[in-house]
Amino acid sequence: MSATWMRVLATAGLVVGGLACGSEEVTVPTAAQLAGRLVDAGTFDGTWTVNAPEGAPEAVIDGVVTDETVDQLPRMEFCPAASAEARALVEDLRWMAFRQLDLAVDDPIDPPADRTGHMVSVQEFLISGEPDEMAATFATLRDGAAACLGEIPADDEGPGFAEEMPLPAVGDDRYGAMLTMEEAGGWAEWRLHVALVRDGAVLVWITIVDIRAGDDPFYTVDEIGRMVETAVDLL
Repeated sequence: MSATWMRVLATAGLVVGGLACGSEEVTVPTAAQLAGRLVDAGTFDGTWTVNAPEGAPEAVIDGVVTDETVDQLPRMEFCPAASAEARALVEDLRWMAFRQLDLAVDDPIDPPADRTGHMVSVQEFLISGEPDEMAATFATLRDGAAACLGEIPADDEGPGFAEEMPLPAVGDDRYGAMLTMEEAGGWAEWRLHVALVRDGAVLVWITIVDIRAGDDPFYTVDEIGRMVETAVDLL
């Protein structure tokens, strides 16, 4: 799937220690610690599996982003309306932990003959750093996403539309958006529910994807909010 608002192309080293934040000591998680806080196959209702190709490096399975696996991550790209700072940040940000989960559904899409059902997945990216740094990173990413709301012109896929999506009161800062994109050929629809949350020294970007053909959306916005809340609770 490719979109002007954000291109998603399928497939860390920060200073760690005690940081003084006013009078409060803040511990910044390591990449390995972040990987232990990722959503996993048992986090959400339903039958989920970790998306890891056969023979993939152990880091792909355990969730730590390494020099070997960083180029295999899904890539994000903001539209031209976003600031140059936001576009550079979203492309170059070195995430420290990542996992994709795929849901087994009763009626999966099985192209090319089967054009009904759903394909559902969750992608979660984590990074940690000094809270003020994470707050600034959050603000830049939020502003970049907000600048790209509205009509999405047709590209490799599309057209589509991006709108803000409400989130429950999770973390210290939060922003949600929903992208609805027409699949090439018009036979299916991509619904990307994007949640960006800062929780202290940790920044999380979650994308819950529902590719649907001929059916109602798999999740309501309220259900998406509860999934985001569950993921943030793990941090």
